[in-house]
Amino acid sequence: MDPKFKAIIFDLGGVLLDWDRQAVTNLPRSQMQTMMNSTLWFDLERGRLTLQEASEHFGKTMGIDARTIQHSFEEAQQSLKVNTQLSQVVKELKASDEDLQLIVMSNISQEHFRSIQRLDLPWSLFDFTFASGAVGMRKPDLCFFRHVIDTIGIPPSQVVMVDDRVENICAARSVGIHGVLTGGGSSIEVGQILRNMFFDPISRADVYMKKNAGNHLSAVEGKDIVIRENFSQLLIWELTGDAEIIYLKWPSGKAHAADTNMRIHLNGNVEDGLWNFWYDEPVLTTSEFPPDADTTSTAYLSIPASHFSKMADVQLVIEKMATNIDSDGIMQTYFQKDRPRTSLEVCCNILRVFYRFGHGQDSDPRITQTQEWVVQCLRNKSYVYGTRYYSVPEAFLYFATRLYVECNHEALKRELGSIKEALLERINVPTNALALALRISSCQLLRIGRHCYKNDLDVLRSLQQEDGGWPTGHIYRYGKIGAYIGNRGLATVLAAKVIRYEIELDSK
Repeated sequence: MDPKFKAIIFDLGGVLLDWDRQAVTNLPRSQMQTMMNSTLWFDLERGRLTLQEASEHFGKTMGIDARTIQHSFEEAQQSLKVNTQLSQVVKELKASDEDLQLIVMSNISQEHFRSIQRLDLPWSLFDFTFASGAVGMRKPDLCFFRHVIDTIGIPPSQVVMVDDRVENICAARSVGIHGVLTGGGSSIEVGQILRNMFFDPISRADVYMKKNAGNHLSAVEGKDIVIRENFSQLLIWELTGDAEIIYLKWPSGKAHAADTNMRIHLNGNVEDGLWNFWYDEPVLTTSEFPPDADTTSTAYLSIPASHFSKMADVQLVIEKMATNIDSDGIMQTYFQKDRPRTSLEVCCNILRVFYRFGHGQDSDPRITQTQEWVVQCLRNKSYVYGTRYYSVPEAFLYFATRLYVECNHEALKRELGSIKEALLERINVPTNALALALRISSCQLLRIGRHCYKNDLDVLRSLQQEDGGWPTGHIYRYGKIGAYIGNRGLATVLAAKVIRYEIELDSK
């Protein structure tokens, strides 16, 4: 739970309770709305009039029999039903922290308030109940908010208010209360907002990842297609250090899910070190699909060294990459002659492998052309629309940031120095959850001040869903048809990592 919040104020009508406007049969909706927005109605809500008196006043001013008006009030009252989804959220909030104060603050006459006591709200969980008809004030009167704050004894900066009227939220915020507007939003969305404000995002993400262990499938956006692929699983393994939650198909062709003790006997052939993107048969592409340098690089960068015995010696793979070049001397994506492709992001990951395993620029001139191309693309912002295989600029910026941080070559660091400026240009640009997590992670790796990406971080936090995971998002795509591919598991572990970093920073 966010320690800065110690109380939540809930409205009744439109929040914890819903009423059916179609239930009022004797008055047109327009007349009901006219009455409910009149000063007479406000006097009723402030307890200055009884229902009988209000009905008579409305009858005289509108030329309608008072009994018809009173019957309409009763129909509206009888149609009230508990919002079960938000009621469940209330129970979860109280169960998570017994010290959290839950408060009802509603514009409602005394007679109507007595009537709704029959409804199955978890009344016992609320520490205070403020009905406008009982206190003689109504929202958005500032005096009503100040009365509530004084009574509960909690500073307004530590209080959250949930209401469906914008004028009430505006008034609440004016006295320092944090307002959450429900108008137009579904109960699921409101519940998600509250869970994200009050529940620990890291533990929720861990529960999601473990619950779906071995089944963190990727999805093709806009199509009812899920796929198993190795690339996302390798990144998840690196980010979590937990092989129990992923599935993989190793270059030998053997697959495993949650089996870290698997034994594979390799003969040292380089083919045993070349990884394929696909775990299952390829989908929406050629049936025969070659291993690629991106998945291969990511494998050697992500898998703990203790598992390297299951793959060919990395030096054999480095030699293979170094000779797999195009006419410009740039290392290519696929280990297949009839697929001549180069990719910025793939080149970043290839270079990371060369530097990780002792083939820096001084000792291996074969990386010169590839390295120069990456630097040139960064300087000229050739990544701004994504690339053939990656759908968002954040993918290149993330992998280029990793190269910048990990390489031990001062000249390359200087040439990649503009990566910070490139990242700052992307701050606050709308994008999907996974790309947003990549952006923030890159900022953290480069020690960019959190004030720069605070809004992005707030957006990312808000995107955590009810089950604890983040939305799928996407960062890569099919080269030929352009369809986007994303993975909820990858988005979740990366989002959790950047949030954990901020929490740890606060604790120091």
